[in-house]
Amino acid sequence: MTSRVAAAYVIQCVVWGTTWAAIKVGVTDVAPWTFALARSILVAVFLGAVALAFRMPFPRGRRTILAAALTGGFNAGTSWAIIFWAEQFVPSGLVAVFGATSPIWTALLAHFLVRHDRLSVVKILALASGFGGIIVLVGASGQISAGPALLATGLLALMTLGWAVAGIVMARTLTTVHPIPTVALGTATGAIVLVPLVLVEVATARPVAWTPSAIAAVLYLALIGSGVGLVVNLWLYRRLRPTTIALAQLLITVEAVALGALALREHITAGMVVGAVLVLTAVALNARAGRARPPSGPVGGQVVATPAD
Repeated sequence: MTSRVAAAYVIQCVVWGTTWAAIKVGVTDVAPWTFALARSILVAVFLGAVALAFRMPFPRGRRTILAAALTGGFNAGTSWAIIFWAEQFVPSGLVAVFGATSPIWTALLAHFLVRHDRLSVVKILALASGFGGIIVLVGASGQISAGPALLATGLLALMTLGWAVAGIVMARTLTTVHPIPTVALGTATGAIVLVPLVLVEVATARPVAWTPSAIAAVLYLALIGSGVGLVVNLWLYRRLRPTTIALAQLLITVEAVALGALALREHITAGMVVGAVLVLTAVALNARAGRARPPSGPVGGQVVATPAD
């Protein structure tokens, strides 16, 4: 790993570890889907303007455009809708732990869809640990016993399956595109996905108060969390194995849990710790199982696991 790649890797971890707390701050004052839509529009406009100013080529060809739109629809559309809504009821650190399950789904899908990435004994142990962690997490907190919070954890558990599907599409199709205009196109698609949900919020008169803290949070999420984080992430996929990128989830999740506890005073229960340990063990086992390089082929030919922060 070169110093440039290592620096990008660290930047991705640091940036994405802070986004979960920023979301929590924003949805305190602004209806969640409105807040998510504002983020996606800002990202698309900002990165689109950068791409046009520097004459960066946007994705071309029906297959490539559809792939960029699909990944954006998953990563900046449905997943943001779930995350932003869930953070009204679930601690931000716990939401981040659910996000760390994406490599588990990826390992399972990759066995059937990607060459040189088959399940092994270690990966099967990782899957068992990961799914066990999900089960523990769903009932880990006294706040998650029934109602919206329980529904939120169920949706979070399924959300990363969409990330895994999007990651496979990215790895197969988006290995030669420029990251900045591609992310701009993807987040614009995510905005389209979010519009119907925002209309529901408007119809039900959900509260929207653009306080200084909410404005600061959405600007940070758009310009740093996505404008930097998503672009760096796509750039790294060309230079590192997916399993190496997946290992970043360990650092991201630990940072997110720590920030939630220290900055937002979120309560951490023993059950949450056990569930988190099981999930992070699964991520580490999956990353270890995939360290060996395949016999041939570029990194882009492998499956990826993409978090949507």
